[in-house]
Amino acid sequence: MSDQLKKNSAQEYFISFIKKNSKLLIGIISIALLVFSISIFFNNKEKNKNILVSEQFNQAKILIQNNKNNEAKIILEKIVAEKNKFYSPLSLYLLIDKEIETNNKKIIILFDKILLIKKIDEEDINLIKIKKALFLSDSENEQLLLDTLNPIINSDSIWNKKAAKYLSNYFFQKGEKSKSNEYRKIFKGMSKK
Repeated sequence: MSDQLKKNSAQEYFISFIKKNSKLLIGIISIALLVFSISIFFNNKEKNKNILVSEQFNQAKILIQNNKNNEAKIILEKIVAEKNKFYSPLSLYLLIDKEIETNNKKIIILFDKILLIKKIDEEDINLIKIKKALFLSDSENEQLLLDTLNPIINSDSIWNKKAAKYLSNYFFQKGEKSKSNEYRKIFKGMSKK
């Protein structure tokens, strides 16, 4: 009998609590539903945006196959500006690989736009910096090359050895053996760790 009284008392307390705090509970539930709805809305918006960008990327590839490089260039540059973590870098690489964009200054600007995309994780950013350095090695801008790779070398990145080895080889090919040896020592020191 006392168990039954405890059950009834607990039920009465629960009902009383709900009645007293009904506005608060309705508010909390409403906010939770609103947050959930907004989250779904933005996820769907981002998903639809990705689909649109992928369709544009594929359209640009088709245009390139049909030797309509000027039209493809416009689309690919637009995709770079979209700051899509996947398709923006691919668009830049396509512009370079297919020699659609030949203005080196513009390519460096496009690389810099890609490097500002916050959604790309740090190691992928470092890989993009190495690709930028590969591109820069054809130019005479040694300081920009060093500014691009030295931060990777001085970090705990998985790419720091590649960056040091690349600079060692770069300076060796230029005939600057002292600089080459400096980066070779850095590379060998990293390899021992």
